Amino acid sequence: MKRADRALELLLYGASVLLMLALSGVILYAVVMRYFFNAAPSWSEEVPRVIFLWITYLAIAVAVRRGQGLRIMFILERMAPLPRLWLEMFMHASIFVMLGFLLLHNIPVIELSSTTRMLATGWPDALRYWPLSVGCALIGLYQVRLALRSITDYQATGRP
Repeated sequence: MKRADRALELLLYGASVLLMLALSGVILYAVVMRYFFNAAPSWSEEVPRVIFLWITYLAIAVAVRRGQGLRIMFILERMAPLPRLWLEMFMHASIFVMLGFLLLHNIPVIELSSTTRMLATGWPDALRYWPLSVGCALIGLYQVRLALRSITDYQATGRP
């Protein structure tokens, strides 16, 4: 399990690096073509937008994997162990509800947009909506780990 987790982490980091390089290269190319050669590529808005969406949702998943989500530690650290565990479980459950809601409403959008194409690139429109679903799945996976870590920390030390 640890190998698969590490492989997924390296895949996410590698994909993020490649996407950032691609985004930088595409934007640099579009700017040079537009301002130095007066010949902006027709895809200069679509491609960076798609790349940016993928980077965003992969980066959110990486942040959740590292436990860097937003939490108000000032309050949590001052709570007794059991109420803190209950509050953390409520926060995890809230995130699962949000992820489920996002997935539930994004899947029909993907299905509707899979038959249409972006004008400049000819890519399927669904390519703009897949990052949300992929990101939600990865965030859900890592959120399960965070919830289990809260429980094991409480059991081991009496504090989540």
